[in-house]
Amino acid sequence: MTTSENVSAETVDSHSVEETFALGRRLATELRPGAVVALYGELGAGKTVLVKAIARALGFAGAVTSPTFTIIHEYPTDPPIYHVDLYRLNTEQEALEVGIEEYLRGRGVCIVEWADRIERLLPPRALAVHIEVVSETARRFTIRRPC
Repeated sequence: MTTSENVSAETVDSHSVEETFALGRRLATELRPGAVVALYGELGAGKTVLVKAIARALGFAGAVTSPTFTIIHEYPTDPPIYHVDLYRLNTEQEALEVGIEEYLRGRGVCIVEWADRIERLLPPRALAVHIEVVSETARRFTIRRPC
């Protein structure tokens, strides 16, 4: 994501899955058609848990799993969610070959795990969520919103 001086930042500490779900519900209220959420964090940081929370808040009752092997899952919410996992991709070109631009500029909410792999492709309006593992159950979320 392009850094900009017109960004507000918020830090949220979560000490449980329930608290992460509460954050996901709150973030879901901000998401409109065309929104992009860029998720950053190490393996096991809780990126998919946050996606699950957002999907539940937007009305999806089915299973939410990381699309590590399929790259993209679509959830029929309103607006639809495009859940993208770039863990297995190594270059922006590979992301372009799977059609990432269609999802980043789509009418749904595009949530991208491992967003650092397509940094230059992310729109300036993307909501960036950096997840830091604090302990086995605690996470620190740094949310950067374009103003």
